[in-house]
Amino acid sequence: MSCKCKKANCVCLKVRKIAEAQDAVENNNCCSSGSCENAIKDLLSPTGNGNGNDTIPFMLLCGCENTFAGLLPYFAWGIFEYQNECSGPIPSPFFRVKKVKDDCCAVLELLYPSLCDASSFPLNLIQYDGWYATGACVEVDLSCFTGITCFEPTTTTPITNAALAAGLEAVNDMRADSANFMTKKK
Repeated sequence: MSCKCKKANCVCLKVRKIAEAQDAVENNNCCSSGSCENAIKDLLSPTGNGNGNDTIPFMLLCGCENTFAGLLPYFAWGIFEYQNECSGPIPSPFFRVKKVKDDCCAVLELLYPSLCDASSFPLNLIQYDGWYATGACVEVDLSCFTGITCFEPTTTTPITNAALAAGLEAVNDMRADSANFMTKKK
């Protein structure tokens, strides 16, 4: 069974637009809720809420190989380097585009959310108020994804040890929830 967007490579085209918008507001050197069009407009608007922001965080939704196509986020693993001394793989479903190549392959930087106080929210969801840049990158083929969800434009900040630990815990909780969802639906 094949699953294609109505427009050829719609995820690739949307990520390319995000990269162009980010490049328009910042030198993008490499290493509204879900609406990419709104996020792109906000990022580029001199009077909008994107003023001063340089990033559109997003999630990619998995391809059509299984029953859960388009429902589950894609988790990538990138190599995180700590003060040029240690390195290791870290997972994340949150990205910032660094570069889109002509063949729709893209270099994405993994982001971690800056978490809000979870006790103030009634649901067991990740609540965030910003994003941390990890410096960990991955290269993906954008034509393999069936969907994209964009977050509001923001300015990322370098990650700290405490933010890395909290972000990793939140991301691992999301991975576990995704695995539980797949197990329950089978």
